[in-house]
Amino acid sequence: MRHILLPTDFSDNAWNAIEYALHLLKDETCNFYILHSFDQPDSGSYMGVTSAMAKESIYKAQVENSKHGLREVLNKVKTTFSNTNHNFKCLSIYKTFPEAIKKVVTEFSIDCIVMGTKGAGAIKEITVGSNTSGLIGLINCPIIAIPRHAHFKEIKDIGISTDYDIKFTEKGLSLLLDIAKSNSSLISVFHIMDRIKTLTESQEEKSEILKTILKDYSANYFTLTDIGVITGVRAFVQSRKLDMLCVVAREQDFLKRILNQSYSKSISNKSNVPLLILNIKSF
Repeated sequence: MRHILLPTDFSDNAWNAIEYALHLLKDETCNFYILHSFDQPDSGSYMGVTSAMAKESIYKAQVENSKHGLREVLNKVKTTFSNTNHNFKCLSIYKTFPEAIKKVVTEFSIDCIVMGTKGAGAIKEITVGSNTSGLIGLINCPIIAIPRHAHFKEIKDIGISTDYDIKFTEKGLSLLLDIAKSNSSLISVFHIMDRIKTLTESQEEKSEILKTILKDYSANYFTLTDIGVITGVRAFVQSRKLDMLCVVAREQDFLKRILNQSYSKSISNKSNVPLLILNIKSF
């Protein structure tokens, strides 16, 4: 039984991510948690009792809007999909988006978060890039980020970008391996060598560990040289026409280097490639 978190702000992009998740996991037994979080910003324009009354009124309206929106999403799911493998629970939480995510991940032992990369309200602030890196620092589960124009299709080729500084484990790669197995996907491992042209002894060792883990899977290995990380990742994604890109997140490190604003726009708006982000803490 998988426990999957589906954050929503009731936007088209959030619904697109929900659709993607339900297609991707159609053969899996899953509990899906559809989460809407809302927060009331502090305001200096209210004074005394008026401030308390106004905030209470706004809070009640937010609660009702949140619950109404979740009912609509759940009804849409039930009328669009019919899958006895899938169970759903709606969650309306009065917290900031990162706080709500952290609470739900812990409380329900979430295995994966599937979310849109663009949206309205809170999710707009948690797009792929430095903000997602910050979110990963709070949680210890994978994220699948779905670009706004990406629609589910057969996952034939999954790319995984690595600098071979990580000691891979089957546990850390479990979601990637499960997706590859269920879709009979090719795993395309690529390493970008910008300035240093040879692997260190430690990198060689980690490369062999990864090959051992992937020995029962269809896998190819590539090395890109004389190209920057951002350009190299973009070029590989587009030239291979990847169906999913996997990266391992390390705070203020590799993820920050490749998932800056320009890269995010390129992947989200042009390539439309879903991004599987694994947490370094899982390895």
